[in-house]
Amino acid sequence: MDRYKKIKLLSRLASFECEKNPDLGRCIYSASTPYGKKPILKVLQSTYCDKNCDYCMFRRDRDSTPRVFISPEDLARGFIELYRKGKVQGLFLSSGIFIHPEITMEKMIDTVSILRNKYGYRGYIHLKLMPGVSLQTIEEAVKLADRVSLNIEAPNDRRLKSIARGKSIKRDMLPLMEQVSKLLKNYTRKTHITQVMVGASGETDEELLKSSEFLYRKLGLNRVYYSAFYPVKETPMESKKPESKLREHRLYQADFLIRDYGFSYKELPFVNGKLPEDKDPKEAWAQANPHLFPIEINKADFELLLRIPGVGKETAKEIIRRRMKSAIRSPEDLRGIRNLRKILRYVTLCGKAFSGKVS
Repeated sequence: MDRYKKIKLLSRLASFECEKNPDLGRCIYSASTPYGKKPILKVLQSTYCDKNCDYCMFRRDRDSTPRVFISPEDLARGFIELYRKGKVQGLFLSSGIFIHPEITMEKMIDTVSILRNKYGYRGYIHLKLMPGVSLQTIEEAVKLADRVSLNIEAPNDRRLKSIARGKSIKRDMLPLMEQVSKLLKNYTRKTHITQVMVGASGETDEELLKSSEFLYRKLGLNRVYYSAFYPVKETPMESKKPESKLREHRLYQADFLIRDYGFSYKELPFVNGKLPEDKDPKEAWAQANPHLFPIEINKADFELLLRIPGVGKETAKEIIRRRMKSAIRSPEDLRGIRNLRKILRYVTLCGKAFSGKVS
């Protein structure tokens, strides 16, 4: 199989890990990066894998998965040709774990090193880290890549071991994440992310968001991604029901509250560990805490404004800008503000309530 056929196949197979559906015709998809949306080649170094995770199409015992390896030189050359033709602006490199995590990571780092040092490529690279590699290898990966990620897949070891025996978040992943966080203090725009599966291991939303809060507060991760479980044929979990995309969406909303709005997971309105799916988490929190409302919009500081359902960071800044000019006395003074109907249900304007009074 020649280089181009290998890259095409490995990119198609890598699409099973994509956040969104890729353009399989070109093996390229639009990804969010610290530099904005970019056309990215997402590709695997190898589909060989010694792990036997119950959910994964690359698991060792899945006979129908094509097993392919591409050398670092061939992959680097194939990518740089796409880049020079203007078809891609970045690379997302992952792999199955073959022989040993250190050997796998070495091949991936060799690919990136060839791009940086031989071809002079200075563009965006997202490098997936293999659990169980040395701290020295992590340092080299961080040096070469713009973004690194180590997917924990579950909120804790108990949940992970139920679907991926032999893997350990505490033993194999958290020490590496801590090392990455320390290394990133020496860089300004490099980022560190992870991904968890939703609905694969019987976990609750509370477990997931508790884990995310720990990763943000203690380890300094930039982002946690949530991926609704979807069964893969010829795996032990092929008959398990797909997880709701609405549940995934509510987790993202709750995650924003923790990451950007100063909430703790302990404040969120869980019912038996689950977020309500019929309303967004901030509104559910507000309705569960009626003693905190209404909030006087002319007196609330920035942090308190962010607690109002319908108010985001830009809206809070705009409210403060307007009230610095003059007091906000009526809905007319908030004209043009997004989600105004929702906001008015939770605030007063100079002591007066205007819920339901905006046209």
